[in-house]
Amino acid sequence: MHKELDNPRQGEWSWQLANSCKDLDTLHKWLADSGSKLDISPEIFTNLLTSYQMGITPYYFRLIRKFDHSDPIYRQIVPMSEELNVLPEEAEDPTGDENPGRGSRPLKALIHRYPNRVLLMPTAQCAVYCRFCFRKRLVGNTAHSAREEDLQEAYDYIKNHSEIEEVILTGGDPLTLGDRKLSHILDTLSGIDHLRLIRIHTRLPVVNPFRLTPELGKYIAGLTKPVWISSHFNHPNELTDIARMFIRDWINLGIPFLNQSVLLKGVNDSASVLRELFMGLVEIKVKPYYLHQADLVQGTSHLRVPIGRGLELLGILQGEIPGYAIPHYVLDSPEGTGKLPLQNPFDLNHHR
Repeated sequence: MHKELDNPRQGEWSWQLANSCKDLDTLHKWLADSGSKLDISPEIFTNLLTSYQMGITPYYFRLIRKFDHSDPIYRQIVPMSEELNVLPEEAEDPTGDENPGRGSRPLKALIHRYPNRVLLMPTAQCAVYCRFCFRKRLVGNTAHSAREEDLQEAYDYIKNHSEIEEVILTGGDPLTLGDRKLSHILDTLSGIDHLRLIRIHTRLPVVNPFRLTPELGKYIAGLTKPVWISSHFNHPNELTDIARMFIRDWINLGIPFLNQSVLLKGVNDSASVLRELFMGLVEIKVKPYYLHQADLVQGTSHLRVPIGRGLELLGILQGEIPGYAIPHYVLDSPEGTGKLPLQNPFDLNHHR
């Protein structure tokens, strides 16, 4: 294992971000110290990083058990040559966020697709850069991070639209922001009378759980508006004792957790893996909320599972695990209209 992974500061969330693997040389060192090596050529790897950068926290790297693309952790974060294969139906904006016909992106930092809720995107930075990310055209690029004036425009927009009841912080990853910046955003939102809920979408409980500090948890629990955390666990191997501990501490403060997963080929496209993932989540009081059909992101066909297979998997799980442990299986519409449910309708005739 790379010697820096045993640094006594590894339990600090900021150290994890500062010491992430972001280039080929660092990845070579980490793999070599793990007794392995990169499974694609350096030339292809470098070519891949010109279109979409890489980021791996030391903590998340330690979850890898087999150092090739058969490993569910490695497969999610290490570039692979198949990413160069872009299909005609794949798009830079696979969920239609920028669809001019929808007009759902009125401001740089805000998306308004549903009547009573909006997405607020204060940063384009992430702790890791997932190879299947539907915003891969944006994340990691500081040009897409919101400036203070961009955020102020978004606050004014929310204040002037009384139909908005919920603000969802997304990005990038909002929890990569420091406490001062994050608390300013949350304080401002909490002061808007007609808002009822705040939600934070984040991958940090998975890839850098040390971010769930007691101080930040107590602050969030003390806000006048309820804040829900939506995490992003895709595989049972991500539910480590450390992640469980930090999530448990925040839940004990009264902070509710949801989870959104993406159905990914070679990662979680089996009933046994999904069963363990969903049961592991409810065991720590995290509600499996969505199972996303992977979007038509450019260069990700090798990670997508056919919808028919997804329905088959959910059919297997139905009745095997509690109903509250089964998430909604959804597809994000390429037209920008939002999430479409994929589960088959209940067949009454079958049960007569």
